[in-house]
Amino acid sequence: MIILSMNKAREFKVGEVIHLKIVDLRIANTGLELIVDDVTPLPGAEAPGYACGVCGIINEAKEDGSLPEGWTEKKYEEGSCFVCDDPLCQEVMFCRVCGCTAENACETSDGPCQWVEPELCSACESKKINIL
Repeated sequence: MIILSMNKAREFKVGEVIHLKIVDLRIANTGLELIVDDVTPLPGAEAPGYACGVCGIINEAKEDGSLPEGWTEKKYEEGSCFVCDDPLCQEVMFCRVCGCTAENACETSDGPCQWVEPELCSACESKKINIL
């Protein structure tokens, strides 16, 4: 996993092609951390599409903007992500509150979150009352 730490907050669009000014690289527990000073969109390089929330593969949207064939949208309380048609990606369990997975777990004071029940991580267990 690559973690992107930015000095300036900025939203990204799926498929947006950007230029990163990297100021530092670190090896973190969760993967490679890139510390960037500036992120600049490259004009004319927009490629509308969807990125899989599990494997990261990007696939172009259909002409009408709909999901590619076989892709699904996983919805959770705090948002949603798209999952490609790969059977391994389709089987991944997401937390119904935050959307984390076993491979992309929440960081807590006790380390990475764990499953406390199907589709609920330990970091979100305290939020469970809000779901009911």
